[in-house]
Amino acid sequence: MRKVISHIKFALLATTLITSCRTQEWDPAEDLKDLTYNWSCRYVDDALSYAVDSLYTLNRYSDKQTVLSSVLKDTLSIDFAYRYSRNGDSVNVSSGLLQIKDSIFVTTDGYIYADKFWAHLFTADSGIINYKGVFHVDFYETGQTVPWAWSEIWYNKSDEEKTYYSYTKYYKKSETHKVWY
Repeated sequence: MRKVISHIKFALLATTLITSCRTQEWDPAEDLKDLTYNWSCRYVDDALSYAVDSLYTLNRYSDKQTVLSSVLKDTLSIDFAYRYSRNGDSVNVSSGLLQIKDSIFVTTDGYIYADKFWAHLFTADSGIINYKGVFHVDFYETGQTVPWAWSEIWYNKSDEEKTYYSYTKYYKKSETHKVWY
């Protein structure tokens, strides 16, 4: 009888250990979506936030005096370099903002290396032009030269009316699109 009870205890203990050691399932589609969205915020949205609002580059009038504000006379060019290593990840991404009067151009290109994969991030075609364009990410397995998946976010110009006192973005982003090769 003691052997039967000890076998039952052992079976219960083994079952408990096996169920407690379950691994969390990996959802690659959700991870790709999150990574692409976070990288678009970091490398594209951040550059777009430096664009000078055309409302603030015009002449501004008050009751008692005229204030001429010329924050942007003709051209603004800013380059952003993101190069660092953290927690085993290596980042080498460059973004650029070029604003000529009211025309805005943002380009991003670079690589992120992690333990299990690496990614090529870039703005497609000529970049994000006047808040319209595509941010694209190709995902590769470490050591491979053919991507196994890609993801995109489309930028579109917002039609919302801007005022001096409102803080709204000039663009909208689409839902992240994911495709497996």
